[in-house]
Amino acid sequence: MKSTIKVFIFLLYLVFSAVCSAKDIDGKIIVDETEREYILHLPKEYDVTIPLPLVMVFHGGGGDSKGMVRLTKFNKLSDKENFIVVYPNGINKSWSDGRIGEKLPVDRDDVKFASYLIDTLRDKYNIDTNFVFATGISNGGFFSIYLAYKLSKRILAVAPVTANLPESYANEFKMEYPVSLLLINGTEDPLVKYDGGFVGFRDEGERGKSVSTDETIRLWMKANNCMTSRKIEDIVNKNIHDGCTAKKFTYYKCNDRTRVSLIKIDGGGHTWPGGTQYLPKLIVGNVCKDFKATEVIWEFFKKQMQGISDEDEN
Repeated sequence: MKSTIKVFIFLLYLVFSAVCSAKDIDGKIIVDETEREYILHLPKEYDVTIPLPLVMVFHGGGGDSKGMVRLTKFNKLSDKENFIVVYPNGINKSWSDGRIGEKLPVDRDDVKFASYLIDTLRDKYNIDTNFVFATGISNGGFFSIYLAYKLSKRILAVAPVTANLPESYANEFKMEYPVSLLLINGTEDPLVKYDGGFVGFRDEGERGKSVSTDETIRLWMKANNCMTSRKIEDIVNKNIHDGCTAKKFTYYKCNDRTRVSLIKIDGGGHTWPGGTQYLPKLIVGNVCKDFKATEVIWEFFKKQMQGISDEDEN
């Protein structure tokens, strides 16, 4: 009888786990006496006995975690590919990302928040801390770059969208441990210019300055000690009406089998490829519909987990 009860309880546990695993969890932690919020998504196949990778997705300035859930649709991919995704929420809808301007930097340690969040999720859920990744758009993209700079021991790869290295620390940019990079930028981005300069619609300096996309790639290659060997791929122009074409450049002979990749979107704006036109084209530019940034970013992260380089694939 006792064995029957034990089996019944175990079956109830499995059913409960299956029902409750694929969901969003509103979480809070205290950092520097301030309550910080996040949304966590556990995949459908979440199993407490199996360690899973963690993808941190950071919203842009003026946005929030709920908006990034809708824009990126990482939850659907999380369920399919079985990884954990978290959407942290910035204070006042912003991140302290290392830029310096008239109103920057923000006097707040968001890097500490990100680090504490990793620790919290590791303690509550079965996260493989060898496979922690960061991505984001705009301010969130800048912040994912900053995390690689500040937390290279904890972040395996980053994939910023519509962001570059800030001028404020570009000259001293180096990482204790090499971190793989996938950078996705559009040539017609009106806020974060492909060629660098002031960030924002106006050249007033309030939001700081960035180096160019090409200089960001060069400095990251230097930090990862990459050779000049590269692979160039044309991304299929699936949508001829989106005003964009894209090409991928990958430098794969880097320290610790890391890689540095750039997806250059000719005609692309301050947008998430494959996402929605969240503001009119006159304001943010074109959304490239030839690929889905969410899927491409995850494939990039997955290759870092597998230790596969483009050199292996050739």
